Amino acid sequence: MTITANTSPATSNPPAPLRGAGKTTRRASREIGLMLAPGITVLIIFFGLPVIDLLQTSLSQWSGIGQRRFTGVDNYLQLLTDKSFLNSLLNSILLGIGTAAGIGIIATIMAALISGKIYGGAFYRIVWFLPAIAPPSAVAVFWSLSVQPRSGAVNAFLGAIGLGDTHAWLSDSSTAMYVIIAVAIWQGAGFAFLVILGAMEEVPVSTYEAASLDGASPVRSFFLITLPLVRPVLSMIILLEAIWAFNGFTLVWGMTQGGPGDVTTILPVQVYKEAFRFGDFGMAAAISVIGGVILLAVGFAGQWLGSRKAADD
Repeated sequence: MTITANTSPATSNPPAPLRGAGKTTRRASREIGLMLAPGITVLIIFFGLPVIDLLQTSLSQWSGIGQRRFTGVDNYLQLLTDKSFLNSLLNSILLGIGTAAGIGIIATIMAALISGKIYGGAFYRIVWFLPAIAPPSAVAVFWSLSVQPRSGAVNAFLGAIGLGDTHAWLSDSSTAMYVIIAVAIWQGAGFAFLVILGAMEEVPVSTYEAASLDGASPVRSFFLITLPLVRPVLSMIILLEAIWAFNGFTLVWGMTQGGPGDVTTILPVQVYKEAFRFGDFGMAAAISVIGGVILLAVGFAGQWLGSRKAADD
């Protein structure tokens, strides 16, 4: 008797889909949509619609009362040759870069001192952070009074050491912007200091011990170990401080209102003047759009450079 073996290849049937799997997926998608709906609705109402209205206003001539008259890109074309706008843009850039650079350097030094376990570190943590929680309007008033000729504390100190007490810091076009930058650094360094300190304290102690065994001094360890490891945090802080200073309306308005002349007028101050002094809300909206585009570009560029650097490392 001959037995014939079945040599045909075995075929495996795909597993049958689970009953009700598609229904479960659709239900989960609906639940996710319902959970996201309130947040998306709020985002559209309080961000999307105002942005659309801002864009429409920037393409119009409007005094704030009555109907808007569509003028196309005329407002933007006028700004290209408007010396006041170009001056305020340069002032904003100067304020942003100067403040961010100063805060980055000073906050890093402060964090390094506390990380190095200096005496009274807990006390300095509190004192150095206090300016960061002070209202910008109060900071503006405090420092405006402090730099007044003769009666201000700054001039009183300078007079006591023989440098004169009649310096009109905020009335002098050669010093007004630098005083604002110094005050912005004074207020912003505390927040940056705590963030950078947190990053420094995350560096493993064993890394410093290994460097010490290899003969590295504390200064050398700081530049070769600490700074490279906290660079992502430091870059983020510098970027944020530049953006915040670029938009620093309250401090500038409280100290100089953009004066003397327009020496300290930055974009937000220029927006205020165009809208509420000159009654040109269309021009004010156009300046706001340009400022927003610049900040978005800076933010995206910073994120792109940071991610690229992280990928290279």
